[in-house]
Amino acid sequence: MEIELDELYMKIGKHIISMIPVQWSQIYYLGEIEKGKMSMSSVFYFKELKDGNIVKSHNISENYGVSQTIYNELFSELNILLLDLYSCFEKNSQPLWEQMSFSINADGKFNVEFYYDIMNENDGGQVQREVIWAYKTFGLLPKNGSYTRKILEKYLQENE
Repeated sequence: MEIELDELYMKIGKHIISMIPVQWSQIYYLGEIEKGKMSMSSVFYFKELKDGNIVKSHNISENYGVSQTIYNELFSELNILLLDLYSCFEKNSQPLWEQMSFSINADGKFNVEFYYDIMNENDGGQVQREVIWAYKTFGLLPKNGSYTRKILEKYLQENE
């Protein structure tokens, strides 16, 4: 299983890197799969090497002129890799996670963490989980006054 996992981590990392049209210094990826594969989501952020800006994956087409169709195809392939990783845990009778957090730097150093039993009816949904993960993982503060900033502020007030 270890060899298969290493290969899947490498495939996910290489695929994300192939989607980024500029030089970068750090990538942060969050994949979620609900129990029973009822739903799933993927998102990644990367830090541009040039100026240190953090860019969300869903902004690649708009920010860099990448075809939305091509981006969507690549993103679908990323989700398939996420499902492959989940299936590896499943077929090897390992505990099934709900969130996978993956980071990689330009030198190739990577870190993977899995979170279990994180989804529930009162968790605020996928957007809230992403906002909190991004804040905890790399300190991302959404724009002042935005819906996502309000989500984060509420979370911080309730958890301080």
